[in-house]
Amino acid sequence: MGRYINNTGDPHFLPAIGKAQHLLEFCNATRVEGRVTFRPDLVCVVENGPFDAAAWADTEEEMNVFLRPDGRRKTWLVVPNVQLMVD
Repeated sequence: MGRYINNTGDPHFLPAIGKAQHLLEFCNATRVEGRVTFRPDLVCVVENGPFDAAAWADTEEEMNVFLRPDGRRKTWLVVPNVQLMVD
């Protein structure tokens, strides 16, 4: 499950906390407002307490996994060319 983003290209390693804000500031990401629908370059940033996880939802099925309520705060973004950033 999930293709995770840890590095956006030298010198922009993602911080452990604040990944959504970093992607917005340094990677031309835009926040998804309202209902989340599948689209290219869709990323879900999940706040896990001591760290955030930024995952590329590259299929509608993957998006639906991250949409399941689980008590964690999630920020949805569109990150251009995210496929170049995944591990």
